[in-house]
Amino acid sequence: MNTILKSIILSLFFFNTFSQSSSEEIDPIQKFIEATVQIPFMAEVDNVQGQIEVLISMGDNNLPVKYEIVKGLRPDCDAEALRVAKLINVSNLQTKLKDGKKIYVSVPFFTTEKVIYEDGTVFMFFDSEKKRVFDDRISTYAGSYFVDSLTGIINSGITYHLFQDTKAKYVDFAAIRVDTTERNTLSICENEADDMKVYTKSALNNSNFPLLFISWFENGQLRDREVNNKKYYYYPNGRIYKLIEKDITKSIEKEITFTKEFEWHANGQLFSVIERNVSKELNEEKYISVWDTLGNQVVKNGNGTCSLYLYKLKDAIKEHGTIKDGQKEGQWVGKTIENKTAYIEYYEKNNLVKGTAYTEVDSVVYETIEEMAEFKGGLKSFANFLQRNLSYPKQARKENIEGKVYVQFIVCTDGTLCDYKVVKGIGGGCDEESVRVLQKSSGKWMAGKQRGKAVRSKFTIPISYGFPLVI
Repeated sequence: MNTILKSIILSLFFFNTFSQSSSEEIDPIQKFIEATVQIPFMAEVDNVQGQIEVLISMGDNNLPVKYEIVKGLRPDCDAEALRVAKLINVSNLQTKLKDGKKIYVSVPFFTTEKVIYEDGTVFMFFDSEKKRVFDDRISTYAGSYFVDSLTGIINSGITYHLFQDTKAKYVDFAAIRVDTTERNTLSICENEADDMKVYTKSALNNSNFPLLFISWFENGQLRDREVNNKKYYYYPNGRIYKLIEKDITKSIEKEITFTKEFEWHANGQLFSVIERNVSKELNEEKYISVWDTLGNQVVKNGNGTCSLYLYKLKDAIKEHGTIKDGQKEGQWVGKTIENKTAYIEYYEKNNLVKGTAYTEVDSVVYETIEEMAEFKGGLKSFANFLQRNLSYPKQARKENIEGKVYVQFIVCTDGTLCDYKVVKGIGGGCDEESVRVLQKSSGKWMAGKQRGKAVRSKFTIPISYGFPLVI
């Protein structure tokens, strides 16, 4: 039997990093504004640069009663500035309020990425290694797709071309796929009304161009975006949820990734500042600052006692303990919303020493918080299983169909598989063959574990079909 397995990528992974600690003072209002503002699409196209001044008038009860633009840029940006100003946490405004009843805030609009747009079409350019560039004069490849001119959201597939001898040669086409998923995170200070479905548009290609994903909530609010080395995540109410600032340092010996992560409560109050540093030799994190929902700073310069939250919708856990030199230290107790003890853990310099998880009837001791599900025998055994059982469909051979089939599935708590879904197919019988082989592997897996208890785990695996075939 001739088969080919070019890659197996497990989509579940944990990314940890750490960097040098910082004690700089943060202006909670300005940081919130800079992270929450979303520059309108046509303002990005027009390369708008500048700041909008918003005047907030406070009433006798020290609550905002009026928002007005005192220095604007253009209508779409002015509207966005007002939206952001109205989302500022009221407690932060009251803290800033002194003798007067008026507060001025500045909302910055500085576009950093060049958007090349014409008549409803966005153009992307890539170098010879298919990395994104923003100058067509140094590009080797180009991609184009249609967008909604109001939001900039892609609404067509992406066509890729190679520039060759002053001509554009067709290379590939990435069809748009729309997926709907249940939201998997809910902040401790949100309510069930904020629990919304997430819609994702994705364009996957077989030519190694950067993948394109965009997600938004069912109310139309953008869920996340990435600009340069900054990744933004939002709540359904439009407030910023998380901002990750990344800096990659490369040398001959190694590559180090520094990140600073800011997280906010759903009420707009800054929650935490975490610094991470990751390389081949090092994988650490430090909690620099933590605030409660009322704005009280409970961890400062890496030291203090605080509560952290595990956002698991209706099974939300609040854990409480000590932060010393930026790391978890000593006993940490996790409790449910009903205030029942879910687990007790002991840490030394952020490393788990031992934990005990509790249920209504028993308890379990563990030394690892999370264990991934895996095929019995590991990846090598799984690859061997596929080689023994995967067939190249006759129709695919006949039609010279090549490419990757992405299949998503769940590893249940008993090691069986369920909920198979072809995320991206190539036809010719390859989609069905990939699902068939994965179904045959059901029962041959070891379930993942969370705090010593078996849990359901989601995987996405790409299986490649192509010529020449290699065993």
